[in-house]
Amino acid sequence: MTIREMQERKRELGYSNLTLSQKSGVPLSTVQKVLGGKTRSPRRATIQALEAVLAKPVSYPQGTLPAASMLKEPAVPYGEATKNLCTIQDIEALPENVRAELIDGQIYYMAPPVRIHQAIITEVLFAVYSYIKSHNGGCKIYPAPFGVYLNGEEGRDLLEPDLVVICNPDRLHDKGCMGAPDWVMEVISPSTRSRDYAIKLFKYRTAGVREYWIVNPDKELITVYRFDQKPEVVDVYHFNEDVPFSIFPDLSVRLSELLQ
Repeated sequence: MTIREMQERKRELGYSNLTLSQKSGVPLSTVQKVLGGKTRSPRRATIQALEAVLAKPVSYPQGTLPAASMLKEPAVPYGEATKNLCTIQDIEALPENVRAELIDGQIYYMAPPVRIHQAIITEVLFAVYSYIKSHNGGCKIYPAPFGVYLNGEEGRDLLEPDLVVICNPDRLHDKGCMGAPDWVMEVISPSTRSRDYAIKLFKYRTAGVREYWIVNPDKELITVYRFDQKPEVVDVYHFNEDVPFSIFPDLSVRLSELLQ
């Protein structure tokens, strides 16, 4: 979308700059500069985050699936109302071989992960699992597919993060996690980038997730959001650096070996 198209779509939706900032995860000052034309070359990630909110939705009739050739993630923005909202029951009824998430009543279909994606998950899963075991900890770590019902079974959000850590046993259910995990990691791909940096960031922050990692294999960067710290802390690490866990003070991981 061009800046002009974003401005027109923003007016069409009746969004203020503050609302757009809250929904996209982009700082208010950045939204004001980009849409006000003061930033001539905004960062691509910023544009993608704004597009995720402002783009017109793609939706499917309740209880139906697109053709197999179209099983990929449609660009459905957070907060966009449609006539045919889906429910958790709809997504739970999908075939077992179809991976999808439900966000605000919209289904996002998920493509199969690539090798580096799985390698990163395996590396971090092993490190965290070993740490918990060696410390006799009460926390649990689960890889996808594992359902996270951010607002319980009656909500409109059923996410499937790549990795989650849950330290409150009351949130564990046969179906997955009822409520916010303590720690979440997402490994992004080109089709999930805007959702992980914008929609999910907003969802995890407001739901009460304590720590959120976004791993970018292409740029070899890990962005860490520590929501439970006041003021909120955001750090960016390279794959060749040790990345510390806030929820496990003496644990860190390094991902550079995965790319050798």
